[in-house]
Amino acid sequence: MTVQKTVLAVALLLLSALTVDAARETVLSTGPYDVRPGTSFQYYLLWFPPHAVPMNLTFLNVTWWKPEAIWFVGKYPVRVCGGECRYVLATIYVVQDGVRMDPFRVQRPRVIAEFIGWHIKNRYCALGTAMVAPNKIIELSPTTQIWISDVYCLYNNNWFWLRLLPYIFRDDLIAEGVEAVEFRDPKIFVSVPAKPPGDYVIPGGWYLDSITKRVFRIPGNDTAVMAELQSARMRVSELEAELTNKTAKLAQLNATLIQLNATIAQLNVALAEARSAPARLAAENQRLKAQLETLNYTRTQLEAEVEAYRSQLEALRTAVATQLTQLTAENQALKAQIASMNETLAKLNEEYASQTAQLRSQLESWTRAAWIGAALGAAAGAAATTLALRRRK
Repeated sequence: MTVQKTVLAVALLLLSALTVDAARETVLSTGPYDVRPGTSFQYYLLWFPPHAVPMNLTFLNVTWWKPEAIWFVGKYPVRVCGGECRYVLATIYVVQDGVRMDPFRVQRPRVIAEFIGWHIKNRYCALGTAMVAPNKIIELSPTTQIWISDVYCLYNNNWFWLRLLPYIFRDDLIAEGVEAVEFRDPKIFVSVPAKPPGDYVIPGGWYLDSITKRVFRIPGNDTAVMAELQSARMRVSELEAELTNKTAKLAQLNATLIQLNATIAQLNVALAEARSAPARLAAENQRLKAQLETLNYTRTQLEAEVEAYRSQLEALRTAVATQLTQLTAENQALKAQIASMNETLAKLNEEYASQTAQLRSQLESWTRAAWIGAALGAAAGAAATTLALRRRK
């Protein structure tokens, strides 16, 4: 990552150094611009110099009888001193410097002036927003001035330098102090609003680098700067390709390094385990020995307990056998006693049955005698009653 950032920084510094006018420093840009997003090309956009001031301009006219052809009017605060200094909003007549009508080639100057004026008013400066870089200031009064300036109008979403109008209206306007330079780097594009048809070269002027967002100047009639710029761009492209290749190799090396680090980490873990194995095995051996001694002691105790249990079991078996013999003898005696008692019970049953029969016979005899006595008693009572009744009568 450090090598990549260093190469990019050196490339950008080299590019900036070659594209900056030696007399001025580049400055960061502000304002709207169209960089055509979604493309991979380097764009330079026509811009305004850093010393330009913003002003809302109203188009006045295009003249053919004055040295300066294109006129605007606007408002801007100026410093007025009279006893004390203060800023006052002044009326500023703004004239595009170095652009005039060609009276010798224009056949119908008024018509042509109106035609050019319509395009300036309704196309190039239709929004009224401009950046004005004055080259000469003429004071008509403390609050009225004429600024002979370079005028940059906001055209769509770009800044359009009015000094380029002679390149569009070639037969009608004359430009002074603008020299075009060759610039044919296929990897760099220059976006100029309303550029003229046909082959086009870049005039010396102010441009915006859409990547670094810095405004720089391309001096007029200086092809060496552009040649060096194209050479620098090619070198930057080579460095970018080399950087891409080295970045890919570095990514492969990083992946290999990651794998090696992972392998080394695994080996370190295995080495640590191997180094700790003897101590761990010795501790395990001591633990197993102590456990074996404990088991042997427990086995001795269990064997003594088992032997005691065996002695108790033999004594218990002997006692059970003795008790079983006694119980068997007692059982035989009980069986004989039960048999004798059964015989006695059978005899008692026979005697009971005989006595029951005798008692039943006596009871029947007694019952018959009692019925006869009762009947005789009843008959005697009835006779007595009858006799008594007769006597009463």
